[in-house]
Amino acid sequence: MVRLCFSLLGLLLAGCALSSCSVRNTFSTELPLQVAHRGGASLGPENTLLCVELAIVAGVAVVEVDVRVTADSVAVIMHDASVDRTTNGSGLLAAMSLSSVKELSIVDNDGAVTAERVPTLCELLEFVDGRCCLLLDIKDSAASGVVEAVLETVDKCGAASWVAVQSFSDSVLRRFRSLGAPFPLEKLVVFKIPLLPIIFDGSLRFFSLQKYSYLSSFNISRHFLSYAFIDYLHRNGKSVKAWTFDCDSELKPVVFSLDAIITDCPK
Repeated sequence: MVRLCFSLLGLLLAGCALSSCSVRNTFSTELPLQVAHRGGASLGPENTLLCVELAIVAGVAVVEVDVRVTADSVAVIMHDASVDRTTNGSGLLAAMSLSSVKELSIVDNDGAVTAERVPTLCELLEFVDGRCCLLLDIKDSAASGVVEAVLETVDKCGAASWVAVQSFSDSVLRRFRSLGAPFPLEKLVVFKIPLLPIIFDGSLRFFSLQKYSYLSSFNISRHFLSYAFIDYLHRNGKSVKAWTFDCDSELKPVVFSLDAIITDCPK
């Protein structure tokens, strides 16, 4: 397998109940649903309760956040493997206990220390309480215990009807499926090679709808969208989202064939 490093991130799901969304006509002229990436990162400190609240106030129906687990197997909301960029601390999140993580303060988009703390997934679910749908981007591997931590937390908070999970990792998605995840599962993809049954998600992988039949959506980098692949997925009952649009991203015509765009700048 060929592995490459990509700095592209992102993605999502739609409607009031994520599992009940219908796919769009490929040639729609309707603006796709907007999903607030990392809570709506242009609105406030990413992946914080404050940022999510600002996205909800702005009228966003779906908010995407990133999930990792601490050393004591608690699911928390953070994008990077390290706490260095988004907090006033340093070190790998996976090596820190929840109590150590809770001592950290979040820094804002200008680098200033805020009163925000790293939220646990449980705190986020209780805070949102169904006011919007959540798309959980699983950053850790299946071996970390993140799948079990997410399933337990979602069940405890009664949130299965308004969450979905996305991941680049096939092993993470298969683990959710094998444990009977009661919410939609979505595959993050960088691109599909034209005319070949191969996708790239950090590695080159064989692609077939039979292999991925249990997935509800394919979430593709905005740089590699094609009408042909979007239409193929739609004709086979799959949703298609694109990631990640910033405040200056051009909305090319192909965007209007999508079900949703994942954006730092909702509304």
